[in-house]
Amino acid sequence: MSAIDLETGLLFILVRNMGVVVTFAYILSMTRLFKRFFYAPLSRKEKIFLVIFFGLLSASGTYLSIYIMDAYANIRAIGAVVAGFLGGPLIGVLVGTVGGIHRFTLGGFTALACAIGTMTSGLIGGLFHKSFKNQQINSKNSFYIGAVALIIEMVIVIIFSRPIELALQLVSVISLPMIIANAAGISLFVSILNNVEKENENIKAKQARLTLDIANQTINYFREGLAHGRAVKKASEIILQKTGASAVAITDREKIIAFAGKGSDHHFPGEPFLTSVTRQTINEGKVSVAKTKKEVGCPVENCPLESVVVAPLKWDGRVMGSLKLYHTERKLSKVDISLAEGISTLLSTQIQLSRLSEQAKLKTEAELKALQAQVNPHFLFNSLNTIASFTRTDPEKARELLLRLSDFFRTTLSKGHDLVSLETEIKSVRNYFFLEKARFGERLELVINIPDEYMSVMIPSFTLQPLIENAVKHGIFPKNRKGKIDLSVRSNEDIIELIVRDNGVGIPEEELKMVLKEGYGKGSGIGLSNVMARIKNIFGPEYGLTMESEENTGTEVVIKVPLQTIKREENTPWKCRL
Repeated sequence: MSAIDLETGLLFILVRNMGVVVTFAYILSMTRLFKRFFYAPLSRKEKIFLVIFFGLLSASGTYLSIYIMDAYANIRAIGAVVAGFLGGPLIGVLVGTVGGIHRFTLGGFTALACAIGTMTSGLIGGLFHKSFKNQQINSKNSFYIGAVALIIEMVIVIIFSRPIELALQLVSVISLPMIIANAAGISLFVSILNNVEKENENIKAKQARLTLDIANQTINYFREGLAHGRAVKKASEIILQKTGASAVAITDREKIIAFAGKGSDHHFPGEPFLTSVTRQTINEGKVSVAKTKKEVGCPVENCPLESVVVAPLKWDGRVMGSLKLYHTERKLSKVDISLAEGISTLLSTQIQLSRLSEQAKLKTEAELKALQAQVNPHFLFNSLNTIASFTRTDPEKARELLLRLSDFFRTTLSKGHDLVSLETEIKSVRNYFFLEKARFGERLELVINIPDEYMSVMIPSFTLQPLIENAVKHGIFPKNRKGKIDLSVRSNEDIIELIVRDNGVGIPEEELKMVLKEGYGKGSGIGLSNVMARIKNIFGPEYGLTMESEENTGTEVVIKVPLQTIKREENTPWKCRL
């Protein structure tokens, strides 16, 4: 057999054996390690995995070799070089050491030289680690790097193998087939890894474009959160059209807000959701998946929905609802789950930003109204006239009234914060009521019966004072006899209710229906609708105000807020009568 025929035969067999390399490359591309390789440093466990994985690949390169002239024509360098690309010089050398030791145990006059050569190939691959991580190494570059590594291996065989004549003869026969086969194997391995990574990036880019497109088209429909059913319904139809899901549902914490797609003939808005995975998502705040019709849990026998991804909708750190993407007649993929999670995250951010914008608008309006109401000439002139009258009859009383008026204005005119302690809010109430009582004497009475433990509860600023003001102006003043206002509290687990009750003239039934509607009470201080809207925007739709009233008997307003507190700096009792 001629030298050319021998080299051709060796090359053919080595290239044929590279099928194992392709298999290893495919297995690696499917691992979670590879998916995060380009984006995060490797942990110690992941580095150990690389050494074991590519150590086996390098050793396999020896098993897949061809025995010739007391040596082995092999593809062992593929594992060492690619390990260096992925893990750096140390990983490359360690893998080369594993492959080299295995080769050394097989003996032969090139055993030591081959062991050193494999380690050198791993080191060479490691020198290009940063370039590979930055995706600057393609199949062409990696072929050249592999060829250089194999040429150096051939030189090492000549230097360290004896007799030298046999080493030269061996290299003349195996060098070209080994250089081509190993370089091609390295190039093929890198090509597979790069193609998988590019495909992953394309999928992520497509998801990102789709998610942003959905966000842009639905932004106007979530300005009111989940409260506006028709708007949410329209948003669900857009999501259905864009994602290709079989059906889309949007829920709050208890019921379906909107449903679009297959199954809409029996999945109706307003009904409680039945899927256990939805409850799991609401409770845990994580994406949940139902992969079978049984897990979906629809009681309608012919319901076409067979799988669902449920992703949480969050704002203010709380789960307020869920987005559900249903599918029929096919299994859920990781892409479906990732897409649902991406859309829900963007929608949550969208709702949060809308709520913050509305909250800022309401706060500005509340502060402006508070400013206008409290510097109302009638209130100011009446207070000053009262103080003036006391300067003659009771100077000490006049002094106290002046201090109260000053403190009242300081509180109401300060910018403050969205939330203040109940103690601060009650202080403002007491100052206001003290000034009004100075004018009307025993006609007014305020009883505050709130245990000291609740004084650190946080509530929106300008919450209680408007209610007391409304009770005085519209409940007590129209009476011709003594009026009383009670301020009390009750709590239930993580909810606190502040109750403002008066024995005034009450509110007619028709007017009572309008009091909490937007815009009612404009021009007369902070309307109660504004107070309720601010509470809902800060804490969520399940909080706010409720009112009950009976003509000639009185009115009761209940403020419902979450029980969240701050540490108090003072410890004074708050049971008092004014």
